[in-house]
Amino acid sequence: MSRVERILAGLILLAGLLVVGAIGVRWYGAAQFQAGHDAAVAERKAADDDAVLARTEENAALAQHQGETNLKITEVKHEEIAPVRERIVVERVRVGAAICGPAAPAEAESAAGSDSADPPGRLVRSDVERDLVALKLAVEEDLATGRACQAFLRENGMVP
Repeated sequence: MSRVERILAGLILLAGLLVVGAIGVRWYGAAQFQAGHDAAVAERKAADDDAVLARTEENAALAQHQGETNLKITEVKHEEIAPVRERIVVERVRVGAAICGPAAPAEAESAAGSDSADPPGRLVRSDVERDLVALKLAVEEDLATGRACQAFLRENGMVP
């Protein structure tokens, strides 16, 4: 083999080694990159899972707090509305100035008719009374709910 052939064989061998080295470095780099990528994906998934778990716990605590708040507001409303409801249901609705103009003067009955005089005005029909009582109760309950909510907001510093 001549000197030129040896140089050529060396250059070919060197080029082959360079190609094999480049392929090896590329493969090694790709493997390292993939390992780093997989680690980053796993780390991100773990962080996301932790964040979801923390948010779920926060939501559960918030739901419990809101449930307690709703119970307090409802309790205050029921305490306030109970005497009003009792008064509205017990009192009979009478036809008078408040419903249909001035009341008629009381007429004394005979002693045999009853133990007392007829009060001014007369009782309204039962269906009208039922509707009026239901309307009064609905209005009072709504007002009591509003007052209970306002009191809660004031107590917790949510309004000036």
